[in-house]
Amino acid sequence: MRDLPTANDIKEAITDCNTWYRRFFRCWIDGSYLGAGHYHDNCDKVRRNYSNDRALRALAISSFCAFVAHEEDCSPSTVQRHLVREVSRDDLEALNVELIDDLRDLVRDEMEAA
Repeated sequence: MRDLPTANDIKEAITDCNTWYRRFFRCWIDGSYLGAGHYHDNCDKVRRNYSNDRALRALAISSFCAFVAHEEDCSPSTVQRHLVREVSRDDLEALNVELIDDLRDLVRDEMEAA
């Protein structure tokens, strides 16, 4: 079990998509943790909100907190409170931008072909 992410972990995750948190977040949203149903549900949500940054921001936050909570055996609200307390608002927003891009990447090819 890892500890909850530090401010430095988040700073690294913003600039490096291959950090542990970013790589395993992508595994979380692609169904590697919870199966094909989770993947399809995520894809459906992203397709419906592909151009809606606000909706995807909410999905990114809830998904990231759920992923970390799963890893740390705690609640998503515990993760969210920890991040708000430990990480600057600017860094959290920069992370959200990257997580939104990870979400869009699930369906980007089909959405851009449409």
